[in-house]
Amino acid sequence: MQDGQKPDLDQVVDQLKHLDSKNKKLMFRMFILYAIITVFYLGLMILNPDPDLTLENRIQGLVYVLIFGVAALFFRYHYKTTYKADYTTPVLQMLESARDRHKLLRPGKAWFMIFIVLTCNIVVTWALLDTTWPESWTRLAIVLVIQGGYWAIMALSFLIGYLIWCRKSRPLVQNLTRIIDEMRTDETSTNDVG
Repeated sequence: MQDGQKPDLDQVVDQLKHLDSKNKKLMFRMFILYAIITVFYLGLMILNPDPDLTLENRIQGLVYVLIFGVAALFFRYHYKTTYKADYTTPVLQMLESARDRHKLLRPGKAWFMIFIVLTCNIVVTWALLDTTWPESWTRLAIVLVIQGGYWAIMALSFLIGYLIWCRKSRPLVQNLTRIIDEMRTDETSTNDVG
């Protein structure tokens, strides 16, 4: 569909159903993956009786379990939300719900990302502080290097995620917005005439 061209409702709904179907499968796979990783880390870092694991290692492991567990719950929630998408509700309500579901950042996703990024930052910095660094480096220099590398990786990850969203979901969100705006305009015009 070309820019400026009026989106066809049936085409947009077909596109929506196709993308929802793909997302549903992806969310379920991510839920399973994170659930497995959570159980693995629980066994490896917390329940493991190995005396070489220090209290510090176990606390770091607990934070990893928390991160992976929250990620598993996040993907499970979004799987269930997509699975329960109802295409038989009134059209305007269905389109608004779909648009919210496919937006890049909505409050639920934003809070999840902030939690994961900040919690990972803390535990990664903590774990890397005691690895091998040049002896001449101060603790502050090590933290700054870790932070520089971490935020560079996060920025690259966000950029890749954004580009994927632009290619797969943004056209759908734009078409949904156009149709919703049109329907609201038509509704307003009808009410004004009545």
